[in-house]
Amino acid sequence: MSCVAKTPRRTKSELVDDLVGEFRVSGNQDSAFDGLAAGHLGVNRTDLHCLNIIENSGGLTAGELAAEAGLSTGAVTGVIDRLEEAGYARRVPDPADRRRIKVEVTRRFYVSAGRIWGPMKADWESTLAERFTAEELERAIDFLRTANEIGRRNLKRLREMR
Repeated sequence: MSCVAKTPRRTKSELVDDLVGEFRVSGNQDSAFDGLAAGHLGVNRTDLHCLNIIENSGGLTAGELAAEAGLSTGAVTGVIDRLEEAGYARRVPDPADRRRIKVEVTRRFYVSAGRIWGPMKADWESTLAERFTAEELERAIDFLRTANEIGRRNLKRLREMR
């Protein structure tokens, strides 16, 4: 008979609870990192949040940015003005409809962001590539996309809860 005690299998509910807990830890770390990053860039957290939205989208209108960030169009105008002044974003004509103006990030933003997030990206790449197989990383991507869908649904729900 083995002397090694077997750990009872955890239920899906227990595993989901653990995942949610890890998401909260990750969210807190992201928030702390973003606060420091905003300081290094010389912008506030809302402006950094909007920069991330602009960068991830590849460029969008002020109205689209307002909707995505959950801000008023007036507030977003101030954000864009500050980001332009800092040299991190610019207003450009929409190539599909020159009457519309899009906002996109600048090369200066990419250079500055690279100094902040580049080492973290390298750490992610080396650590994850060493620890997980390609198939496991594919599953992790699928998991995070599903989690992001849940997050979007619940953001929408909260915004509508007035």
